[in-house]
Amino acid sequence: MTSRKLAAGAAGLSLIAAGGAAAVSASGADTAAAPTTAVVKQTTGFEFKPNRYIKDKLRYNKDVYTVQSGGTLRVVNTQPDEGPHTVSIVKKRDLPTSFNCPVCDKLGEAHGADPNGNKPAKFDFVENGVGQKDPANFNKPGDSGLTGDNKGDSFEVPVTAPAGKTLRFMCIVHPWMQAKLKVE
Repeated sequence: MTSRKLAAGAAGLSLIAAGGAAAVSASGADTAAAPTTAVVKQTTGFEFKPNRYIKDKLRYNKDVYTVQSGGTLRVVNTQPDEGPHTVSIVKKRDLPTSFNCPVCDKLGEAHGADPNGNKPAKFDFVENGVGQKDPANFNKPGDSGLTGDNKGDSFEVPVTAPAGKTLRFMCIVHPWMQAKLKVE
């Protein structure tokens, strides 16, 4: 019975401390500015259960990135033999929940990628659904950038979306890789 009371007391103190931290945060004392550069990386791994499944743990290293409006989004291929990767802004309703991914096909075509070949894409960037060689202004669905195949390959794009906007993005090569970019 004594250990239960100690646990309840510790839980109560934790709640009081958390409430105090929340009050400080709500009062505006925590006014850290959003970073001027957000860096998107990947993490990976595999898991399997014999005779049941294999789980590919390739993903972006965060679910939510934050950057200032007018800042820079830097995307780095950090995993050997797992590239290329894209960061492609899409509408929430277009985020795939299976390997059937019409928006992946559309953006892949805009990049000039051959879905049946192994050649590099013609365009590293897509702005508003149109392929181009120069970095796109990232502010709306249809904007996309492509890393190279090798570890360390990267690209940078200006984030021109207004403060308060949340952009959803994904990798069209690996459609389960999905995250958000909050612009402040």
